Amino acid sequence: MTDTTMSSVQPHWSSRLMFIFAASGSAVGLGNIWKFPYIVGENGGGAFVLLYLACLIGLGAPLLIGEVFVGRKGGAYPASAFIKVALAKGRTRAWGGLGALGATIALLILAFYSVVSGWVGIYAADFAVAAVGGEAARSGADAFSAMLADPVAQLVAVSLILLVAGTVIYYDVTGGIQEVMRYVAPFFAILLIAMLLMVAGTTGKFVDAFVYMFRPDFSALSAAAFGEALGHAFFTLSVGMCGMLIYGAYLDDGANIPRLGFAVAALDTGIAIAAALIIFPIVFAFDLEQGAGPGLLFIALPKGFTLLPYGNLFGLSFFVATFLAAFSSLIALLIIARHWIEESTPLSGSGATLLTVGVTWVSGTIVTLSLNMWDHLTLFGLGLLDFFDELTSAWLLPASGLGMALFVARAVVPDMQDGPLKSYLNICLSYIAPIGILLLIASKFIDF
Repeated sequence: MTDTTMSSVQPHWSSRLMFIFAASGSAVGLGNIWKFPYIVGENGGGAFVLLYLACLIGLGAPLLIGEVFVGRKGGAYPASAFIKVALAKGRTRAWGGLGALGATIALLILAFYSVVSGWVGIYAADFAVAAVGGEAARSGADAFSAMLADPVAQLVAVSLILLVAGTVIYYDVTGGIQEVMRYVAPFFAILLIAMLLMVAGTTGKFVDAFVYMFRPDFSALSAAAFGEALGHAFFTLSVGMCGMLIYGAYLDDGANIPRLGFAVAALDTGIAIAAALIIFPIVFAFDLEQGAGPGLLFIALPKGFTLLPYGNLFGLSFFVATFLAAFSSLIALLIIARHWIEESTPLSGSGATLLTVGVTWVSGTIVTLSLNMWDHLTLFGLGLLDFFDELTSAWLLPASGLGMALFVARAVVPDMQDGPLKSYLNICLSYIAPIGILLLIASKFIDF
């Protein structure tokens, strides 16, 4: 394993804002676009939002802050960062396994996330053609099924996305990701604002959607709602995979990590709320299916766009914004795997980039073909896409998050200056986060 320390990481973010852009890009993904709106509406609206914010403060944000601290103290290479911080506190090198686990999770997620990102790209291209006067954009269940049955279109999309993403991560964090997010983040924000204005002015259902989202209905809260809030607060910030660790390694010495961490959490939540206020007016206006997952994103919404004035343009804006969210998360996952390969093998940055992209392309190809030509491929009764999703989200990420909480509570928090921040992180990472994650895991076996 390469001996990597913080001194080997010379570049820094050009500004704290660039860190926020990049870290938010890693956190904001497809779950913000389709899952958050759905679970808010199904679990009490404003009452659930309050519960979610409590879980975010008690579990999500502390884990994010802790992961950034490890990166700042240990460097940008996941396993080596944990080892360096652990040895400095007289603890075992075995904690380096958290870095390896995070990279493994990233590679497993890439196997299906690259495919779903390709779907978004296909829909964006389809609406682009429609917007300039071509054939009507695809919509409905039949169109989605037809796309899944076409391996060529999906593989072309995956290949193009990985080619561009590989070019970005070749130039690493400050040379590649920073330069991309410098333009992607503002453009994404402009698209969100434009769509909010468009939906408010065309659907006549913006107020209804706002009430649906934020009117508290505490009678709708349940143990299941708590599980949803806890799980989303954990997963939405992309903690447990070492992406925030890598980004944190490029912060300068004077950075206020807790303040930056809360800024990322607030921005991630704000984008999820904005997405909900874009989606639900369309759902209500045309009485569309509100179901979560691909059904909302690839079946219901495209149908709604075709019924709106300037619907092709609206659909194009939505899928471009969704693609930018997916792509920024994709490059974060790739950089995690690349850095781990660099520290674990003799490969240089270019070799590690090629291997990371190559492995992702192969796994993405297998998942793509399992949706059509190889649809007999299953694991534990699940299709490959669903299996990788379930394995990472339900099991590996909680396990990694639990390890991260325990490590930071023992190896990082004790070195902090006494005060409210230290007490907050100590309570959250020593008690709230571990208990919450264990409850999340237990919910897979027990119906509370």
